[in-house]
Amino acid sequence: MHARDQSTPIVVTAALATVSCVFPGLAAGALAVQASDDFGVAEGTYGWALGIFFLCASVASVPMGLLAQRLGPQRQLTVALVLTASVQVIIAVAARNFAFMLMMLGLAGVLNSAVQTAVNLALSRAELPRLGLAMATKQSAMPASAMLGGLAVPAVALTVGWRWAYAMGAGVALVALALVRRFISGGVVAARTSRSWDVVASPRSAILGMAGVSMLLAFTAGSINAWTVSSGVDAGLSEGVAGLALSLAAGLGICVRLLSGVMLDRSARLPLASAVAVMAFGTAGFVLLTLRMPATHLVGTVLAFAGGWIWPVFTNFSIVNANPEGAGAASGVTQMGVYVGVFLAPVLTGQIIERASYSVMWTVVAAIGTLGAVMLGMLAPQFPR
Repeated sequence: MHARDQSTPIVVTAALATVSCVFPGLAAGALAVQASDDFGVAEGTYGWALGIFFLCASVASVPMGLLAQRLGPQRQLTVALVLTASVQVIIAVAARNFAFMLMMLGLAGVLNSAVQTAVNLALSRAELPRLGLAMATKQSAMPASAMLGGLAVPAVALTVGWRWAYAMGAGVALVALALVRRFISGGVVAARTSRSWDVVASPRSAILGMAGVSMLLAFTAGSINAWTVSSGVDAGLSEGVAGLALSLAAGLGICVRLLSGVMLDRSARLPLASAVAVMAFGTAGFVLLTLRMPATHLVGTVLAFAGGWIWPVFTNFSIVNANPEGAGAASGVTQMGVYVGVFLAPVLTGQIIERASYSVMWTVVAAIGTLGAVMLGMLAPQFPR
């Protein structure tokens, strides 16, 4: 098969591998009510289940990116997906106390970093004819995983039990493993040297700057995930309407990500400059969320998801496109910023809500999103097409 013929299965493999590695963490949030009751801990305490996943992912991101350069994407994905499936089976059959659950989710976070960096490296080495759409499809995996976690509540958790959701997640990881063995190249990407960073083409200052921007923008995305529903209820929406608005907005966000990928492949504009324009809509959504009225909250939710959570398509495209040989190492640094931002968001914004209000919290999020967008614009020339 030629590269063009192989592009679809490679992209599907990348997306499914990403879904399978992030699912354990996002499912922990979606299944919090049922799992916390099973373990006998308060839902607030159980919030650490999601937090520990991203905390461990942030610690492991850089070393896992460097390891991907040494092992090659197929080897790292093979090991990580086998372990991801094993962790989810263990959760399903053997997690009988909260401490053990945290340990398993921490390991799942490490494996998430291993998969994410290896997938980026695999996509960069595949010489895909439409890299923008490929990255958009891969980056749609996180909201897709969030939607799967939400669907698992009525379909699985409330019928056969929450543990079966993780058993099903293990099955998805094994399917991804089979595809990896079939479609991802088995060659070692870089020489086996301790200086794996040498294959990164972008200046270190640009990579570190992108990590800082990713942390700020991930903070806004983490806030959307954590508080959109409860904020909607506080603004006067019913729980059902607020939840439905979240699902619809997330679905629309996936569509916008895919359209952004198509635009990246066709436009000569600097990728990060386009990200700034899209982020302006997200910031407008955050501002609308400060107004605390049902109608403005619905519109703000849609804009926040459809504009404020699209930036990963542009940032990951920029990193992979600029560093075809060193995408694993480079994205390991930038993904660390993402994980730190997602980890800090619910902790810090929760304190703002408790001490002030949702309106103040969304104002802070809008300010951080604006700062992140400005920094994206400053970094744009560092990542040409």
